Amino acid sequence: MPGLTARHVVVATDENFAMPTAVTLRSLVENGGGPFAISVLHNGLRTDVRDRITASVPGAGWTIDWHDVSHFDVRPTTASHLPDSTYFRLRLADAIPDDVTRVTYLDVDVLVRRDISALWEDDLNGATIGAVRSVHFPFVGSRGAINDWRVLGLDPRAPFFNAGVLAVDMDRWRANATADATLRYLRSTHCGHGADQEALNAVTEGQWHEFAPAFNQQTPLLDDKHGAHLFHRDDEIDTARADPAIVHFQTRPKPWQRQCAHPWKDAWVEVARQTEFDPIVGLRERSVRDELRRRTRRAASALVKGT
Repeated sequence: MPGLTARHVVVATDENFAMPTAVTLRSLVENGGGPFAISVLHNGLRTDVRDRITASVPGAGWTIDWHDVSHFDVRPTTASHLPDSTYFRLRLADAIPDDVTRVTYLDVDVLVRRDISALWEDDLNGATIGAVRSVHFPFVGSRGAINDWRVLGLDPRAPFFNAGVLAVDMDRWRANATADATLRYLRSTHCGHGADQEALNAVTEGQWHEFAPAFNQQTPLLDDKHGAHLFHRDDEIDTARADPAIVHFQTRPKPWQRQCAHPWKDAWVEVARQTEFDPIVGLRERSVRDELRRRTRRAASALVKGT
């Protein structure tokens, strides 16, 4: 695509998520509209793993750069079940040139199904971040969203976003020192189990632009049990369910794990089979070690919070 300006994309990963990263990037390049300048934040991925991810992305119209952020140590007050790589997105400003004004961040458990140009082109109306409202936690005051909203002086009725897909105004991100403010929140006693998603919502309350749910189809949107109709129009929900631009495999089991019954699992596996990774090998139960680590983190968090 000669003459077109590359759209900057940032993802964050580690070796455990190498295969999903390959799927996310392949689906992005095939369906998302481009060209793309991709930056991958990681914690020391081996060269052969990086090569396999790169070889999984088809054709032309993209570049990829690797940024080792192993030294980035968040040390949040509250232990989380989330992998350390979830915090790497706070370093996105380090992964792109200073003159880039708009970046899209993607979690690596997403599948891009159609053009997502709006994430770069739509006006954010002066906001720092563009995102899709969380279905699990639609409001700042939702249980488990920002539990200390009253102490922090936040509006409990303010919308709360899911951080798996973010359109970022980099000028405002830098000017407002958003990453530093988010890190301070993570290291404060106010931080709950929501990790950097909670922290980003706390520091950007009233400073984010809402995209339609089709740009981040969250798993709980797929049924009528989570109240999505209270804050999304019926036609927006219908589109997000039937023809999402981005499918976010938000809950376990993931499509690379056994017993996943997600309606878009087959679409994910179809892309995975075209990568340099074997999706069948990846279809495994959570290991005993992973489960023990998850439970230990939750227990430690409960002790810290006194619950």
